[in-house]
Amino acid sequence: MRIKYNFAFKNSKLSPWQRPAPPNLLVTDASIDKKLVFLYQEFNKNAEIFYPSSLILILSFVIYLINIFPTLTIKKFEADHNQYSLISSKLSDLNSSKQRYKKNLNNLEEYFSQSTTSYLFAFYLQNSVPKGIKINSYSFSDNGFDINLSSYSLDSINEFITLIIESPVINKNSVTINQINRLESNSSEGKNLSTKYDLEIYGQTAKIDIKKREDLYKESNANGLLRKLQRFNYLKSLLRG
Repeated sequence: MRIKYNFAFKNSKLSPWQRPAPPNLLVTDASIDKKLVFLYQEFNKNAEIFYPSSLILILSFVIYLINIFPTLTIKKFEADHNQYSLISSKLSDLNSSKQRYKKNLNNLEEYFSQSTTSYLFAFYLQNSVPKGIKINSYSFSDNGFDINLSSYSLDSINEFITLIIESPVINKNSVTINQINRLESNSSEGKNLSTKYDLEIYGQTAKIDIKKREDLYKESNANGLLRKLQRFNYLKSLLRG
């Protein structure tokens, strides 16, 4: 068992020696100049301890001072940046929708720029039939038309051919007379012979651009078709802007 007893100083006039602590002027009433000199001396005596940490503190403080202005500027414009990001996101979504609508309009444009419609063909066919012409039958498609008619007058037939060729919905270079049949018959009184002509005319319909199509719709009073075309043109102009 360890005995806590100091035999060196039993019955001795000697007293234990303790290393005196170095004087600390910082806790004394010394002047500020002396305290500063004391700090400087202690700093130099312990350079390996104070220099690295002091250098790190100084650099950190310098970096902090340098970053004060950018940090304040960033915080100042943070709200504007968030608003800009939001608007940019909305513009990106809007542009995607715009491109999608453009694609759909391009698919629809073919409907408004290809061959004439059945309404326009029927309207201008009706306006091309002079007195003395009877339309027996006719067919119409995107590729062309076929008309069977009869008349007792060659002049009426010539007039009809002229009018149908000049029609804005007909490709005049494609109009062809397939056959002409001449039939002789007695009049109702049995005194005079009458001549009847049957013939077939066919050709191609014309390709009509959007501007001309709008004018033809106005001329033919196709109000429903005209409104559809105008809405299409208006939407197309909006997406073009």
